[in-house]
Amino acid sequence: MDGILFPVDFSEQSRNSAPFVKAMAARLQSEVILLNVLEVPPVWYGTGDGGAWLPPFDIDDLREEAGARLKDYLAAELEGVTVRRVLAEGDAARQIACQAKTNKAALIMMPTHGYGPYRRLLLGSITAKVLHDADCPVWTAVHSAEFASHVPQNLDRILCAIDRDHEEAHVIRWATEFADKAGAQLRLIHVISGDPEIHEFTDRVYREQLFQGAGEALEALQKEAGSRLGVLLRLGDPAHVIHDEACAEQADLVIVGRGVIQKALGGLRSTAYAIIRQSPCPVISV
Repeated sequence: MDGILFPVDFSEQSRNSAPFVKAMAARLQSEVILLNVLEVPPVWYGTGDGGAWLPPFDIDDLREEAGARLKDYLAAELEGVTVRRVLAEGDAARQIACQAKTNKAALIMMPTHGYGPYRRLLLGSITAKVLHDADCPVWTAVHSAEFASHVPQNLDRILCAIDRDHEEAHVIRWATEFADKAGAQLRLIHVISGDPEIHEFTDRVYREQLFQGAGEALEALQKEAGSRLGVLLRLGDPAHVIHDEACAEQADLVIVGRGVIQKALGGLRSTAYAIIRQSPCPVISV
């Protein structure tokens, strides 16, 4: 596997993600590209009469300071893996996607910034833009009490959430290859979106037809992907169900198809952000 791009902003979230990056790099025998993006502030702030000049600054001083911080940042936490340090300038999300392509990274690993009772509403604008723009898979993790209980070195059980779209065969193939390289057990999960308490879903015959149709569609997807994986079929809200099943399966990682993540009425893909926010373990969006 090629390099892992690890964007850092010198925050506690970056430091907390470092053990996971190290464990992933060691398991996949990958180089870590430690990236810091220097966002140069504009000289003029605001609009019209409400604008103001910012105090003068020296861009060379900013570069020197950022370079000095990056030079030894996380040296102890990433000891034992190959690390290459890159300093870039510009819009953070755009530079992360650009640097991933330039350096041919196979994976971007970055934390989200949701906290406490609001974590289901927050993702972080930079993370959202990277998920939208990056060509390669993106590893994310919301730092929560559930996340904190995970051991970075553990990558034994993976749950891959899939829709019934034919493009999901690519997700299955990627997840299978990744699980093989990581030496992990992989299971698929498909959630039929609906409220189990609504009358039509409580009808036994209707439910059986729903599950039979889903099972046949997933069997066709697996045939296309060349896989024969165990499948969990569930009914409910996808983000909630995947959270609960990840807990029940003691999953160390969830994989979800990203595709055109903003696609309207896109089934599982349209709920990708919710899955990431609510997952009890890290998520790789493919």
